Amino acid sequence: MITLRPARPGEGRALYEITEAAIRGLAAAHYSPELIAGWMNGRDVAQYEAAIAKGGVIIAIEGVKPLGFVEAAIGEITRLFVRPKAAGQGLGRRLLARGVEMAGGGEVRLNATLNAAPFYERCGFMPLGREIYRQDDGTKIEIVKMLRGAD
Repeated sequence: MITLRPARPGEGRALYEITEAAIRGLAAAHYSPELIAGWMNGRDVAQYEAAIAKGGVIIAIEGVKPLGFVEAAIGEITRLFVRPKAAGQGLGRRLLARGVEMAGGGEVRLNATLNAAPFYERCGFMPLGREIYRQDDGTKIEIVKMLRGAD
């Protein structure tokens, strides 16, 4: 049984590892091998611990294994990642629903990776256009800006 709960201090490494696994396993068909290899550059466990400390992260756990997470703030979902083995089984939808609640339930924005944009469209988000997201280390990632209107 998969449970969703607020992430706890000390689980930053699990969030980092989920992100890395999702990028390597789910985004590889949409981005170059060089981009995938460098995607995690500039990211570290401390960034995830800081997000946990703010209280805006929900983690999905099966037994003791972390499978995915969502991070949100008012009006936006900032991250949603699931392990490749957990993809396509409804976990992303469950996490997204919690993220929308945390974002306030009204108008919600997010930046989707190219591989994730169709999932968000199926969940009611509208694409606003593509942009280049520049990470702190200068890595450029093509993303889709998306919006879900107010209920």
